[in-house]
Amino acid sequence: MGHKFFPAFAGMGRWLVRIAPKVGLGLLVLFVLLAIPWTYFKIKWGRQLEAELAALKAQGMPLTMVEAAPKPVPDDQNAAVLYQQVFRVDFDSGQSKSLLSGEEHQLLKDYRKKPDAQLQKQVRELLARPQVQEALGTFRRGSQRRYCVFPVNWQDGAGVLSPHMARFREASQIIAAQAFILAKEGHSAEALDWCQVALRMSEHAASEPTLIIQFVYIALQNITFGAVKQIVSAAEVPAATADRFQTYLREIDPYKTFTTGMVAERALGCGEFARMPKTPNLKLDQLTYLRYMGKQIELAGLPYYESRAEHEALEVDMKKLPPYQAPLTRILCPVFSRAVQKRGQAVANLGLCRIVLALKAYKYERGAYPDTLQQLQQTLDWQLPEDPFSGQDFVYRQQGKGFLLYSIGQDLEDDGGLPSRDERGKWHDDRDIVWECVR
Repeated sequence: MGHKFFPAFAGMGRWLVRIAPKVGLGLLVLFVLLAIPWTYFKIKWGRQLEAELAALKAQGMPLTMVEAAPKPVPDDQNAAVLYQQVFRVDFDSGQSKSLLSGEEHQLLKDYRKKPDAQLQKQVRELLARPQVQEALGTFRRGSQRRYCVFPVNWQDGAGVLSPHMARFREASQIIAAQAFILAKEGHSAEALDWCQVALRMSEHAASEPTLIIQFVYIALQNITFGAVKQIVSAAEVPAATADRFQTYLREIDPYKTFTTGMVAERALGCGEFARMPKTPNLKLDQLTYLRYMGKQIELAGLPYYESRAEHEALEVDMKKLPPYQAPLTRILCPVFSRAVQKRGQAVANLGLCRIVLALKAYKYERGAYPDTLQQLQQTLDWQLPEDPFSGQDFVYRQQGKGFLLYSIGQDLEDDGGLPSRDERGKWHDDRDIVWECVR
């Protein structure tokens, strides 16, 4: 059978030989036609990208996580050296050892929600343990140092491990419990002093780059401000104590911290782009990424009510991008609105805390709360902060022997002081951010 088909195969071979030059020429032409735009866009977008990166470098902006990371400091100025005595973190493996057990963590959580006598007795026993007392002393000494630089492997870029952040959270929970126990025993000044320790530690945590760590920073502050709420709600706060805490709070700048985090987030993204092949599409992708992150950094220093519309426009614009233009940008860019909402909550709590302290000092000196915030303002040599969600004064009204003070929150609606956490302990982001004092 084979010999009958051989002539056909032979003919096909001769045909292939005849058309091979034409096919080769066609492929060459096709390659040239494709190579021309490839080369053109590679050069065009490459030059634009080089110019963008050079401009950022000229401004002193970091372009890698190593450049964005905190610089080494002497051990005697470094709070991390002290914290590490308690945290015991291995940055190579990402492992750390908790000071408390899971049951003890739950105890502190339950106590924050419902500080009854039985739980208070258990918490007091927990705090009295020598190991916990030693840790508290270490936290206080560390918080008094200016710098905090842990040996984080920043060269790992997006894969960097930050196990010490969980230990910062644990420290905040322990300090909050310590402060509340002291307040229950009538030592409000000492209790607020411990809250300053926790807030200084949160500032240390925020000295590290990336947006994720900024969220940790906000979580740490929320734990501490939750303790402050409980401490001042039913207690008298001497004017000197309030002024001392007030002076410290004025040094905290969430906008600056958030902007620094966004600058570092851009550096993280640039580092990830540097690991990828230098194709024209990737150059266009990085140009798109730099454009979006640049706009985000510009908006980072503005309150929520001023930047909300532009953040929402950025997200809509990004969703309209063609899939080929910015695949990596879609992964690396943060969810803008979510980030600024969290930042707005932190700004609101800071401002609310400052006003509450001023109201407490006002009552301590005059025997009653003011009728309005304008009346309070007349007694101060500093400007009362505004609600970052409305751009207006926080809502204030007297209530029984105390008062209600709140921000309208991220839904931008006045819910009448409906707190974010309901009676069952569930959190609602769309409610008001409320500080209530019963006396």
